[in-house]
Amino acid sequence: MEFGLKRVIAAVRVVTAFKRIYSGEPVTITTLSSEVKLSVSYLEQIFAKLRAAGIVTSQRGPGGGYFLAHPDEDISVAAVIRAVTNIPEDSDFQPVLETLEDISVTRLAARQRKRLAA
Repeated sequence: MEFGLKRVIAAVRVVTAFKRIYSGEPVTITTLSSEVKLSVSYLEQIFAKLRAAGIVTSQRGPGGGYFLAHPDEDISVAAVIRAVTNIPEDSDFQPVLETLEDISVTRLAARQRKRLAA
């Protein structure tokens, strides 16, 4: 089972920041790198997995970047974790993921907005 806690925490942080700043326009890796203080190359690895999981889409070229694949839908923390790890369905970790299905990235982003405003 591949389960890097550092990657999980980084992915949740990145998707939360992405959700907080996303306005329908493409968001660049450079912008996110500045926002979450992680390297561009590390974020590229995370976004490759998020893109493969259908959480984000991308547009190349000038003015390109990443978009939410389904901007009107909420993303669960569990979906982000599943995107960046290879946790088997029969894992002992499944009850944790089932609980995290009820925690949305939007909820985390709202908490982060409050904290940054204070």
